[in-house]
Amino acid sequence: MRQTVYFLLLVLGLSCSKSDGLEPTLKRYIVHQGKNDFTPNPTLLLGEARTIEGAARFHASCWYDNLGVDNYDFNKLIGVYRYWDLKKNHNSFIIGWRPDIKIRDVFELVLYENISGRNVPHESVIYKVKQDELFRFRLEEVNGRYSLYINDILQGVQQNDVQYKTIGPVGTYFGGNRTAPHTMWLYLIF
Repeated sequence: MRQTVYFLLLVLGLSCSKSDGLEPTLKRYIVHQGKNDFTPNPTLLLGEARTIEGAARFHASCWYDNLGVDNYDFNKLIGVYRYWDLKKNHNSFIIGWRPDIKIRDVFELVLYENISGRNVPHESVIYKVKQDELFRFRLEEVNGRYSLYINDILQGVQQNDVQYKTIGPVGTYFGGNRTAPHTMWLYLIF
């Protein structure tokens, strides 16, 4: 009997293996009701233009449908801006997100640029993810110009004619004109 118990424990122990390392360890970022900035603010150091890769997952708390005309504004997940402009919303390359207000717990991802101070979301290509679905992203830099990939699928290329040499971070941010209608969080690593 004792040998059978040991054998079962061994089999159970072997079948409960550790993670295969394919799923990254994500960090939780939170924005409180009435605020814009998710905290802690993602840390991306000032430096030479480079490719940035990561993964993210939206919690159900990120879904909303009560912002009126601002419901279609894009929030910012992560991005870069041309540091020498000294303004994050002048020339930047960002992953934008918003809830799909037609399908509960589904989120839309889009390439979002600021070009000479104008907001330019590339809404011709929208990538959809479900709540809690892990997705990977890559802001790929080649010779100071960027392209966005989500789950290895090209979402768009930089339309701005500027060359990014030194970049600063565009952190996770809720809204354009509005603040978070309620506390929400998402998970991110890059």
